[in-house]
Order: sequence, then structure tokens, then C-alpha cells
Amino acid sequence: VVLPSAGEDKNWEGVDSVLLGVGHTLVKYYNKKKLPEKEQVLMPDTNYVSFFYAFDSRPSFQLLARSGYFCLGFASPSKGVEGGTPNPRAVLTHHRPLQQHNETFACSQIHYISTIIEKEDDPSTVVVGYGMNDCMARLVEVSKREIVRLLFPDWDMVVSTSS
Repeated sequence: VVLPSAGEDKNWEGVDSVLLGVGHTLVKYYNKKKLPEKEQVLMPDTNYVSFFYAFDSRPSFQLLARSGYFCLGFASPSKGVEGGTPNPRAVLTHHRPLQQHNETFACSQIHYISTIIEKEDDPSTVVVGYGMNDCMARLVEVSKREIVRLLFPDWDMVVSTSS
């Protein structure tokens, strides 16, 4: 990611690009006891979410930004919406959505990103590989602009198209 002029901010002096990483953390479902007992058994004790972080590409590799938490979505239940052969287990992941603070999200309660690589024929996009609910794997394409927006919501970034 190529950054704009840092202006007066000394923390960004000399930084013209950043490296990208992804982190994972667990979050507890704190209102579980408020659910009916038969639903408590089905509710997980923890959910896993991800976040991006950006760091300087030069030693000492200073952490420069961290996104908020996010999760990655389910595979489409409809045939023909996504490329390739549908995974027959994909429907199982829909039964265990991420639930946090009395809100249900359109993603699995467990996901783990294991791969981020620049798309070969489109340098403005990355391919993200992740697993869902320890049940199936997925690949999704994500615009670098979206990642920049998550990391630096108040900046007008220039996204590099070079490797």
C-alpha cells in the first residue's frame, strides 16, 4: 500500500509503503445466561474474529495501524452463484453464525485466515484463504482499497498496483 504525504506527523516520516498482516482473537458471548436453557446449549462460549494490521516495511517494523474486528461471510447456499463446485458441507456452517452482543452476523462463529496473496492478474486485489467452523475452506477476493479503508478510515489512500 502506497501512502500519501504524512505532513507534520513524525510517526510517518519516511514511510512510503506498509506491509499487511492479519490477526485473530476470540470474543466471548457475554449474554448467554439470558437465553432460554435449551438455546444456551447450542450457543458457543467463544467466537473468533479477525483484524488487519499494517506495519512499516523497514526495521524496526513499527506497527502503524490496526483495523477493527471483522468476520468473513458464508458461502452462498444457491448453486451457480460462486465459481467452482459447491462444498456439500457449506450448508452446515450456516447453522453456527457469529453472535455477539445480541446481534447475529452473516458469517460463521469460527473462521481462520491462513493465506493472503496478491491476485496474479489483478494487483488491486488480494485472494484470502480461510477456514470456517473447522469444517470447510474458502477463497475470496478482496479489494486492496477495502483493506485500506478498514485500516485507515480517515485517509484518502493511493493503492499501489506493483508487487
